[in-house]
Amino acid sequence: MRAGDGGGGARAGTVRGPIAATALLFAANGAIFGAIVPRLPDLKDALELGPAAFGVAMAFYPAGALVGGLLTPALMRRRSDGAVAVAMMIAASVAAALVGFSPVVAVFAGLLLLFGVFDAITDVAMNAHGIRVQLRRGRSLINRFHAVWSLGAVLGAAGGSVAAGAGAPVRGQMLGAAVICAAAAVAAYPSRLGPPVAEDKFGRDLDAVPDPPRNLAAGRRIPGGRALLLVVALGLFACCAELVEDFAQTWSALYLREITVAGAGLAGLGFISVQGAQLAGRFTGDMLVERFGAAHVSRMGGVGVVVGVGTAFAASFLLDGPVLLTVVLAGFALAGWGIATIIPGAMVGADSVPGLAPGAGLAVLNWVMRLGFLVSPPLVGLVAEHAGMRWTVTPMLVGGIVIAAVAGPLLDRSGCPGRDLPAHHTRETAT
Repeated sequence: MRAGDGGGGARAGTVRGPIAATALLFAANGAIFGAIVPRLPDLKDALELGPAAFGVAMAFYPAGALVGGLLTPALMRRRSDGAVAVAMMIAASVAAALVGFSPVVAVFAGLLLLFGVFDAITDVAMNAHGIRVQLRRGRSLINRFHAVWSLGAVLGAAGGSVAAGAGAPVRGQMLGAAVICAAAAVAAYPSRLGPPVAEDKFGRDLDAVPDPPRNLAAGRRIPGGRALLLVVALGLFACCAELVEDFAQTWSALYLREITVAGAGLAGLGFISVQGAQLAGRFTGDMLVERFGAAHVSRMGGVGVVVGVGTAFAASFLLDGPVLLTVVLAGFALAGWGIATIIPGAMVGADSVPGLAPGAGLAVLNWVMRLGFLVSPPLVGLVAEHAGMRWTVTPMLVGGIVIAAVAGPLLDRSGCPGRDLPAHHTRETAT
């Protein structure tokens, strides 16, 4: 049992409360991020930053996340994943609110760094908690949890877009969003799963797995070095999906303003279209994965990214006005649908790799993904600076091609759920 959690949480064998608690955490985490995205152009203008400088400043968020990823395993050894997720979600909400008060670029970058630390720890802890709830429930839930994240992000971005269109101050809007998200995290605390009553020699929760001794005896092991390489490969695979997420979060508002000449009230629609499509894809994702397998669903998702982004890119040369805006938003939505199950699937795969300590696979995957977030903003900023904003969608095209090409062998190797094989079965035979 992990030390220092102080007990509490839902009783072993119950899942309804922990499912609700996990959903609250995912929703709050998505909402606090979504709330700030439509206001990034306002912050960029207020700080008088060019595209390249803005990209460098935004890179401080994933830089902080890299630090947070290194701290997460130690925190989860001392406290249960649910308790860590709640505490760090509250801290992330406070940091995000303070971003809106940034007077100079140095403070802006520093607060993004701090937000990145807290957000990364929240991310790993709430996903670890969600996977533990999924195992106890006995069927795939992770895509639906990520769907709730997308719902929170859409609602947060919608609120930010309305505030931007109305000319509301960034400070007041972000402060209000932070209060709501922190309150949701507090509400999740009583219903979270407590620390596992029984663990195997790697610290994995045995309470969530039926008949654990037999399953462990029949399990397989992957040597540590190969297991780590597999998790890193899964992280790079997830980074291809992150290219779409990062563009939506960091650049879509600027892209719509410059390429489609959308006004401030419409600039947040790029992020909303991606997250809204992700929401639909994730709510149906568990059903599709259980029926067709994670690899096949991911391959089709990669094709969706290529078609959607490619259409938006071509339209930027051929169309203008409201028609261009409509086509671009539709293309972004198809890309968002395409990546819906990629990151949840990679997380389940990383957590399913045998031979790793509890949370280690997720922490390594998260670290690699955050490294991708560190590289992506300045990379796209350089593309915007030297080739123009129209070309900033090309990294997403490359990512979609990679997803379609490697999804099959990589996800099959990691032990992600196959056709007619629920996620909890995968973990039982892989631990």
